[in-house]
Amino acid sequence: MQSYRAVSAMPNSLPSFHSQLPIGTPFPLEKIREKLARHIPGQLEDSAHLKHAAVALILRETDNGAEILIIGRAEHPDDPWSGHLGFPGGRVEPSDESPERAAVRETEEELGVLLDSCTRRIGALSELRARAQMQFIPMSIFPFVYELVEPIVLHKSDEVAMASWIPVGFFLGADNRTTMPHPVHPERVLPCYKMGERIFWGLSLTMLDELLEGFGVR
Repeated sequence: MQSYRAVSAMPNSLPSFHSQLPIGTPFPLEKIREKLARHIPGQLEDSAHLKHAAVALILRETDNGAEILIIGRAEHPDDPWSGHLGFPGGRVEPSDESPERAAVRETEEELGVLLDSCTRRIGALSELRARAQMQFIPMSIFPFVYELVEPIVLHKSDEVAMASWIPVGFFLGADNRTTMPHPVHPERVLPCYKMGERIFWGLSLTMLDELLEGFGVR
């Protein structure tokens, strides 16, 4: 059984540990809806031979424009994504009818949020080959995009260290995007966003870039 810690997440509030992030120009959620209505997600040719996982990109409209829910995973020695910033989700289990149902189940387990009752799905992004410790593994990830239609309160499980609504305008600000050394080949650099003491990068950033492609500096 999961143990939970309640976290305030009212419709127009931003948790204080990211309150210093520049909001940027408010970006309307309607533009993302319109893009996703035309978007055709890519699929991996070898998907049938891979294990699968799924994540939920959850958006809401506020006075700051569209905001997206970012979580920080708790530190765990057996989790290859331990401590990373990203989106709620996890592995597709045999009991899941589809990758999307896995995203729904994992979001409930990690945050106590019932996507079926408080959101509507507005699209999906391309299937991605998963990596762990910077190495490809025989697993793919299906990202699904949802719009919040009812206020929620997050109840973090022990798998989640933090959760915050981040203005989409922050990710579209040219001055906010930076680089970090490649974890394995430090002579190379990777794109990222710094959020307090943590860094948003990797596959989660690849998903976000696909979601926001064409809207700003990438």
